[in-house]
Amino acid sequence: MGNNRELSEEQKIEVMHCNCIEHAVISIKHGTLNIKYGSNGTGKTTISKAIKHFVNQDEEELLKLKPYNSDRIPKINDCEFRNVKVFDETYVNRYLFENGSFFDNSYQVFLRDRKLEALKASTESLLKGLQHIFEESEDIKVLLDFLPEYLNTTSFEQGKIKKRGGVGELLKGNGSGFEKYDELNSYRPFFEGREFSAVSKWAKWRHEGITQMNGSCCPFCTENMDLDKINNQNETISKVFKSSALKAANEVLAFLQKGKESGYIDSGSVERFEKYIGDTAKANELEAEMNRLGIETEYLYNKLKQLLDFKPMNISREQIEEIETQLECLTIDSRQISGFYLTDKINTLTKYIDERVKELKQKTESIKKSFLKCQEKMEELIKERKSDINKFFMIAGFPYHFVLKSIGEEAAVCYLTPNNADEHDKIDKPEEHLSWGEKNAFSLVMFMFETLSDDADLIILDDPITSFDKNKKFAIIKRLFDNTNFSFKNKTVLMLTHDLQPVIDYVHGKFLRKYNLHTPVYATYLINNNGTLIEREIDENDLKNIVELTKDLSKDASSEIPVRLINLRKLIELTEPNYLENFAYDVLSNLIHGRSLSMYQSRIIGTTTEEVIANGLQFINEYISDMDYMQLLESISDSKLLKLIDIGDKYTQTISIRLLFEKDRAGDNLLSQLKNEYPYLCKFINETNHIENDYIFQLNPIDFFEIPDDYLIQLKEFCNSKLEEFEK
Repeated sequence: MGNNRELSEEQKIEVMHCNCIEHAVISIKHGTLNIKYGSNGTGKTTISKAIKHFVNQDEEELLKLKPYNSDRIPKINDCEFRNVKVFDETYVNRYLFENGSFFDNSYQVFLRDRKLEALKASTESLLKGLQHIFEESEDIKVLLDFLPEYLNTTSFEQGKIKKRGGVGELLKGNGSGFEKYDELNSYRPFFEGREFSAVSKWAKWRHEGITQMNGSCCPFCTENMDLDKINNQNETISKVFKSSALKAANEVLAFLQKGKESGYIDSGSVERFEKYIGDTAKANELEAEMNRLGIETEYLYNKLKQLLDFKPMNISREQIEEIETQLECLTIDSRQISGFYLTDKINTLTKYIDERVKELKQKTESIKKSFLKCQEKMEELIKERKSDINKFFMIAGFPYHFVLKSIGEEAAVCYLTPNNADEHDKIDKPEEHLSWGEKNAFSLVMFMFETLSDDADLIILDDPITSFDKNKKFAIIKRLFDNTNFSFKNKTVLMLTHDLQPVIDYVHGKFLRKYNLHTPVYATYLINNNGTLIEREIDENDLKNIVELTKDLSKDASSEIPVRLINLRKLIELTEPNYLENFAYDVLSNLIHGRSLSMYQSRIIGTTTEEVIANGLQFINEYISDMDYMQLLESISDSKLLKLIDIGDKYTQTISIRLLFEKDRAGDNLLSQLKNEYPYLCKFINETNHIENDYIFQLNPIDFFEIPDDYLIQLKEFCNSKLEEFEK
């Protein structure tokens, strides 16, 4: 459990004043897959955002959920979770594929393992003396930060400084040496006996003053100047002074001075450098000194880095086999730093390191065994993770191969390659190669690894699988909840979805148990009634095969006749391949269109209307007994339907409204008028709640049907007013 806290078995989180949710109490059971199923616009994503922002204490983002044109502040109560991870479209687009890669923390996500950590701890205990150098000595920490300063200033590389920019100008004699020019004698108080940084600031100021001259007046005191003398000085200053050279000289001398004060660099080195800087005749000597300083600095820095990085994951298997040689490489040869770094402090440090290395040489076999165990465990983990993800790719039909590599101590990289390609043939921009479905599915599995590595105590999946093909849904969900250590098994998961398929699979079909996956499932149906969100639990008995359900509803004497007729017609559609030629279907279609016997329109060729009606009623009466055509027609008359609209449940009301729209009427039918006056209601009644749907299973609409109350009120008012016009 995240953060090692004990959470209650079930949390009832109160959500208030967030977007379309005025009030809701959301039940989340611990160690369970909690599925919240509801239509679009119910507030599922709002629930996800509200919980996430509350747990993250992000008041600014939570405030953005304030309902439009409302002063009420979003509020969350009774939420005990402290580490929440959310999978949604934002995760896929912004986080996972940013900068064309997957994770900056691939090691943490894929390879963090308790056994490996224990092996590393055991190995590092053998190296305790060596590694304690860096823990105990503040000097060595400072030295590690200090040495790269010179290498960066001079762009030192391959044993030489880069003779370009400021360093190049410095080697030409620019940037210093003002005392060598008699015409600058009057300025001696500004550059003689002063810190080089102060001299450089003055020189920069004096050089810029040249551009401020106006005639023979001094730009500072406005007195007349000896222009010949000033121009001669200006010419010398312009020739000697180069801002880039002065900057380079200042940085080099500052490095030497800092090293001298810290006891790292020999005191005579600063004087040698100052003697050469600014003297064009000593350019070769200055370059040789700067190169020598670079060689010694790089040598010392690399040795210290080798010591710091001498850990199991930073050494190859081949190097482990030659551990004696690797240990020998850790010693510091004082002859290699004799020009600048032979100080008492450095000598003490190198001796201490040598002693620690000698101690390690006495236990090389133990070190070798420990290093090899770490390597073997790492290789085992990489093999397992790659196999796991690539097996998922294969089942889901992804044409890619997942590559995972360790690149040092607690560091790893992961990327994709095309199937059958070389492991080095990396796909640089996966977001441009993967389809939306592939990217979404891959992201979801990656999300699982990242979330588990972060030990989240609540995992929210906001419509995670709606866009997937069936084979991908199978592969993904099976992988998410399988019995491996890396899965959501027995984790607290909140799945918010408008896709009924997960409910069918996990509640009715017992999908997880069928594959020996034992995560418990708790599913609820979300209903948003003018801002009040309520939940209704869905159990196995609530989901029925649609053929069985339509048959049961057709025979159910307690259901209203309109409901029974509509479901009987649907039963025929589901069970008869050529239902348009079915007698009962023909009769039901004419009834639904409100046609009297005189207006009957048969689609069946070669059979009289009387025969069609007689044969059709014979089948219908097996479900709705003792009623002839006119009695059935009367049971769905406008007056009867209007009455049901007032007193029936929501499903019966909606079916009754739908029948009013289906009826043949003079002029424009009701549906056409509704489309003109209330297009959003027309869309809902004609599409969202159309009597046909593609599910093999569905929830019993008597218990789980939903239509917004305000929609229903407007539809009732519309029907009543329009039917009055028809009667006139």
